[in-house]
Amino acid sequence: MTNIIIKQAQENDIPVIENIMFDVVDFLDSIGQSLWQREWVTWQGLSKNFQINDFYIAYIDNNPVGCMALIDNDPAFWADIEKGKSLFIHKLAVKRCGAKMGVSEALINFAKTQAIRLNINEVRLDTHQFREKVRAIYDRLGFICVEEKCLFGKYHTAFYVWKASFKTTDMRAWKYHGE
Repeated sequence: MTNIIIKQAQENDIPVIENIMFDVVDFLDSIGQSLWQREWVTWQGLSKNFQINDFYIAYIDNNPVGCMALIDNDPAFWADIEKGKSLFIHKLAVKRCGAKMGVSEALINFAKTQAIRLNINEVRLDTHQFREKVRAIYDRLGFICVEEKCLFGKYHTAFYVWKASFKTTDMRAWKYHGE
């Protein structure tokens, strides 16, 4: 199994995040499955919605191979969810060199662990409605699709939720059994 280490991003990691994002944009463009426009994933574009400490970077052998933003409030996509009641994964991206090495799963499991650590029982994310391979990953990792809709008349989106199978008041028991 590949050893994946996840660290919270710092200011000096901005070029690392952009590099990961550009790798994904370029790959998806090359196979005709464009998802994000390049200007959306520059730091100038990302910083409209995120702060640097919202990002986490996955490393294999000290090489950055993936990242995600993890926030506790998302009024744009999940307006009905009160701040602090869920964590939200955004901009999950894995470079081609990290593909099929468990990077997405490691980042997602990290988000679940962070939620539990913060006494939050849910993690939410959204994805393109017709990206079956990505959706299969979320299904396999215990997320449930709760809605599909077309946002802004052009973005076919599937909304997913993962819920901890226990109440956060049972966290001590979970930690004990999880060790």
